[in-house]
Amino acid sequence: MTGDRPDRDPGRATVKKTGRGLLAIAGAKAWFIVTSYAIQLSLPRLLDSAADFGLYKATLSGVSLLNNVLIVATIQTVSKQVSEREQATPTLLRQALRIQLALGGLLAGSLFLAAPSLSRVLLDDSLTPLLRVGCVVVFAYALYGALVGTLNGRRHFGKQASLDASFSTMRALGIIGGAALGFGAFGALAGWSAAAVAITLLAVFLVRGDLFAAGGEPLPLRRWLGFMAPIWIYQACLNGVLLLDVQVLKRTLAELALAGGATAEAAAETASRYVGYYGAAQTFAFVPYQLILALTFVVFPMISRATTEGDVAAAQQTIRQAMRFALLVLASIAAPIAGAADGVLRIAYPEEYLAGAPALAVLVFGVVAFALFVICATALSSGGRPGLAALVAGVAVVAVVVSGRVLIWNSGGGVPSLRAAAAGTSLGMTVAFFLAAGVVYARFRALFAPITVLRALLAAGAAWSVAHFLPHQTRLMALVALAGGFVAFLLALLLLGELDREDVAVVRRVIGR
Repeated sequence: MTGDRPDRDPGRATVKKTGRGLLAIAGAKAWFIVTSYAIQLSLPRLLDSAADFGLYKATLSGVSLLNNVLIVATIQTVSKQVSEREQATPTLLRQALRIQLALGGLLAGSLFLAAPSLSRVLLDDSLTPLLRVGCVVVFAYALYGALVGTLNGRRHFGKQASLDASFSTMRALGIIGGAALGFGAFGALAGWSAAAVAITLLAVFLVRGDLFAAGGEPLPLRRWLGFMAPIWIYQACLNGVLLLDVQVLKRTLAELALAGGATAEAAAETASRYVGYYGAAQTFAFVPYQLILALTFVVFPMISRATTEGDVAAAQQTIRQAMRFALLVLASIAAPIAGAADGVLRIAYPEEYLAGAPALAVLVFGVVAFALFVICATALSSGGRPGLAALVAGVAVVAVVVSGRVLIWNSGGGVPSLRAAAAGTSLGMTVAFFLAAGVVYARFRALFAPITVLRALLAAGAAWSVAHFLPHQTRLMALVALAGGFVAFLLALLLLGELDREDVAVVRRVIGR
């Protein structure tokens, strides 16, 4: 009978619709990464100098610390409440917008008023107008998070993906366009602000049906904020580990220049220039983390379900597989990048930015530790211990700031300070990983096999050596060196017996053989 056909089955249709929506969101996230790298690789050529790029990076890291926390906490909170009481979506949406209006207004207003003080902390008054234009983004993100959280909670994944992809495009066009028009870092940030306002208005249009409908009772404010607060704490610490090194570098380099007799203006310019070089190194150092981040979306629900059902073996198996996969993928990417660091920067940046190569060679391994920490933190949160994940991230923030400050100051400034900043950040990230790994092992009695770690280290050494000793003085040869390092990593794993037939089959599918 036609009524029994699989494509007429309502349950199957729902699953297929959800699957398509999730793929659309994954595609939108991939597009976000592409446009983000387009921005990072275009600006150094559009802005007047490395110092101008450094000003952009210093402002971006400060504003993003607020934005990233705000958007994640808001989307997760609103999505959870809407998904649990979908019939009350209109009331919940209006309540969320009122809360975000107050919260976003408070944060944006505080940043606007504190901009001169923050600029003085970083010893650069030219940051004040840049921070203030960034306030627009903070306020817009507060509202945008509530609107997207509503779409996510109602499983309107297609609309959510369309918004995300549209925003990625508008953000890239705004930032690159503002810089291309000759307005420097201020123009780039103004373009970002304009894109944030535009996408928020578009999101309002998409949810207008829920916004003006009736139905449902609001949630007690205590319950709403009680769910959001732990996410805020964890995300604040997580983003602090990723972003605060730029602020520490800029402040410390300016102090070193002043101690050397430079004027305040010259000291600020010098600090911004080296922050620009460091920002170029960050662009490629974060590649392994960006590529592995999607794994957390798989790990969280699997461990959460296993712990809820009391299936310890399933949770252990998930952790072992996820950690092994992450370690091997991260090392296969990081080792060649570190080995041919100057060639990697030459692929995308002017020659001046090769000063950041020593920092890239160090920082990329720190990012490996950070990515492994995030997976461990995801396992802890999904296993019912989000507070522990936040605590470890908080310790890592302190380690990044303190070690970075000490190492940069003792470096004496200049190019050595970039490697020092990378070392301080990597130290904090490594501390975070080892602490989180210890807690995960104590909680689940699972991590990854010591023999896997040893083989990965040996393979990484082979990959680094091949990439380093292959000529990479041109863009083409840099790509050849990276490919050679990656192939060397895979061959080393095969020879060491780490890869089995199933792993080889997966690799072949990935590379299209």
